[in-house]
Amino acid sequence: MIKNYFLATRPWSFPVSTMSVLVTASGLFALGYSVNWWLTVWATAGIMLFHAAENVLSDYYDYRKGVDRADTFGSVTLTSGLLTNQQVWRFGWILTAMAVANGLVMAYVAGPQLLIYGAVGAVLALLYPWLKYHALGDVDIFLEYGILPALGTSFFVTGATQLDALWFVLTYVTITNGVLHANNTRDVVPDRRANITTVPMLIGQRASVVLYDIMVLLPAAWVVLCVALGVMPWLCLLQVGTIALALPNCRQMHRFLTDDQAINNLDENTAKLQLVNCLVLIITLILGHLFL
Repeated sequence: MIKNYFLATRPWSFPVSTMSVLVTASGLFALGYSVNWWLTVWATAGIMLFHAAENVLSDYYDYRKGVDRADTFGSVTLTSGLLTNQQVWRFGWILTAMAVANGLVMAYVAGPQLLIYGAVGAVLALLYPWLKYHALGDVDIFLEYGILPALGTSFFVTGATQLDALWFVLTYVTITNGVLHANNTRDVVPDRRANITTVPMLIGQRASVVLYDIMVLLPAAWVVLCVALGVMPWLCLLQVGTIALALPNCRQMHRFLTDDQAINNLDENTAKLQLVNCLVLIITLILGHLFL
């Protein structure tokens, strides 16, 4: 039973949230800011808890809406009967309460300004199902796991909001959106049946494939630009090598044009890509600052 609850959080997706905190802290460190690494660990755990709560509640509402069914690919917590509706609903709100309580303690330690970032993030999380059903999930994710973590992390780990943190958002957030985009592209048929609207439904298959390519390749181009502008140490150019890992994902997406089963696990593969992409960037940011 404990394993089922753990699987309900979709742990494979946690890099899309935790890496935003770690990249931001590492980037600010590389720029010369004083970063509290203990608070960074705390913030990483906090956003992971928040993300787990959102995943569980999102699955609950997707199941109620008819988006997730026994014949759809994706989360199987409810569709296969691993947990009941009531268990998932209760678990989601328990995790939410824990995330809110943790956020309040963080705000007590860091200052009330953190409450603003937390409150906006909570609202976006609660609105996510509705926004997702109206082709605005990508916007929600960009804000919730891009802009807000960057600004909130900067405040928590340095003691003040650092706008320089925004330089690092595009190193990870478009891949975050790629996870959602891969999921939505795969699920066009069941999503249409459930009477919801997503970006792939609006732009079509071919444009969806091209958009995915842009999402997973853009971070490397952005790193090159940041290195050229002196925002990142030249060692960060090693991150460009992760393109070699992105290309198989792109090929997998392109196969979708002839095989609608080709991207069944592309959302998970995209999350793995983000993990490697961000780990390389984190290491090169820190080492570049310490030794170059």
